[in-house]
Amino acid sequence: MPGVVDINLNGVELTLCWQGGLYWPDENVLFVADTHFGKEATFRRHGIPVPVGSSKGTLAAIDSLLESTRASRLVILGDMFHARSSLSRDVITALESFFARHRDLVTTLVRGNHDAHIGRLPVEWPIEIIDPYERIGDVVMTHHPQPIPDDASLLVCGHLHPAVRVSDSIGTLPCFHYRSGVLVLPAIGRFTGTHVVDRGRDDRAWGIAKNEVFSVPSGSRLYRETRGN
Repeated sequence: MPGVVDINLNGVELTLCWQGGLYWPDENVLFVADTHFGKEATFRRHGIPVPVGSSKGTLAAIDSLLESTRASRLVILGDMFHARSSLSRDVITALESFFARHRDLVTTLVRGNHDAHIGRLPVEWPIEIIDPYERIGDVVMTHHPQPIPDDASLLVCGHLHPAVRVSDSIGTLPCFHYRSGVLVLPAIGRFTGTHVVDRGRDDRAWGIAKNEVFSVPSGSRLYRETRGN
């Protein structure tokens, strides 16, 4: 697949995708984190004029990932929605169309901190909700980064919205960040900010730019913006 990087973390073969998703070929699972559907609707409800369409853009990115990977399962690593007010008619319609396009897809939400305030989702939506974590073999899936269990090989999560500052001219780019058995995915939501992460000497990071994923040299540093997640 173009625009991807294949990596091996503790014996687990994975594919990092430029759209911000993580594909696990052995299990045919696609992971995404922090979609924050309907965040723009929440902002407009509070009188903040922001453009419409970011949720549809996020779904288009996931559509692209599903088409290229042919994954049979989608795991959303938390913060599927931003707030209760995010469940606008436009967002509900867009998600219903998404589920209709992917009738055979098994979808799981590992509940995040924003999801805790949403309440019940429409019962007709084919989505399984897990709290606080899911596990497939040696891989643990959570929303918040946390120490990896002793009997696991890898923990994948979201929440932090990591980004890397490449240079003053390029600025910041979303990235995948790995430390001590924990892989943090970038936020796939098209209306999200970035968060503070300090990069240690043994950490690894892969930036995303212009439909490409690239390994970030150890001399670069992860950093945090003031915008929230």
